Amino acid sequence: MTKQLTPAEELRVLDKAVDALAYKLAGLSLLLDCPDPSKFDPDGKCAIPCPTLCAGCYREWAVNRAMKEMEVSK
Repeated sequence: MTKQLTPAEELRVLDKAVDALAYKLAGLSLLLDCPDPSKFDPDGKCAIPCPTLCAGCYREWAVNRAMKEMEVSK
């Protein structure tokens, strides 16, 4: 990055980066195992495969995992 960011700007950038990565991952792994087991169909595939919905699942999974790791490291 070439510009010094304020803490609020840095959080917004990271939030957008998580969205972009989740969407990219969802596009690459569409129809693979969903990170949210409650949405699995009987074959273990995402019951509602679509990049937008899958990106939401991956984003939620990543944020929850990061929060759990931060709690453990306290």
